[in-house]
Amino acid sequence: MVFRQLQFRDEGAIRIVTLERPDVHNAMSERLMRELRRALADAEDSGCRVFIVTGAGEKSFCSGGDLKEFDALRTQEATVAMSLRMQKLARAMRRSPLITIAALNGDAYGGGLEFALAFDYRIAAGHARFGFLQVTLGVTPAWRGISRLRELVGRSTAMRLLLTGERIDAQRAKDYGIVDEIAAGPALEAALELAKKIAAHPPVAVRTIKAMVDAPLDDDDDTLELEAERFSTAWLSDAHWTALARARGQ
Repeated sequence: MVFRQLQFRDEGAIRIVTLERPDVHNAMSERLMRELRRALADAEDSGCRVFIVTGAGEKSFCSGGDLKEFDALRTQEATVAMSLRMQKLARAMRRSPLITIAALNGDAYGGGLEFALAFDYRIAAGHARFGFLQVTLGVTPAWRGISRLRELVGRSTAMRLLLTGERIDAQRAKDYGIVDEIAAGPALEAALELAKKIAAHPPVAVRTIKAMVDAPLDDDDDTLELEAERFSTAWLSDAHWTALARARGQ
């Protein structure tokens, strides 16, 4: 695939993807969805360990769906297909063995905020603003953002944000748990610094920890067995024994 609406570069085991649609505030198009899915798959195949996404410019991370393009969605079949395509992209991000970081260089509204919630970690620029604006347009979130928001902030706060369409600043987003960190400088610089710390560790341990964090909270025997098996995989890896020997000064 020729990438036309994003750019990416690799810094060691870190892939940095930039949404390159500043003229429409980096709005999500059908093509950009496909390009992001491809960039993620390529990163997984190429041995990257961390996947960072940011937006072009300083004003917007992603303003949501491209309303001009999506104006052509006039049938249930077409709208369902679009929704499912983005939901599956967000699911792929969540299930990816890579650690995913959103470097929120600017505002994230509507579907753009839904997209951000699919990442493992979110770092925001201090001037960034956030909001679920869908209700102001008479629609609902379509990209699985409601369930992720509820998981982060609880039912009552999720209801308030979703039903009022209010815009909040970075500090309030952090207080709610929507944003994990506010960068002292550019969000991408902070994201890259974190990514380097993560990428420095053995990849088997990093991938396994992500899988374990996302495992069910149940304490049934199958869940216990799965955690034990995942721990065993990391314990028996060459990376573990190499790191252990280094720690012992051997």
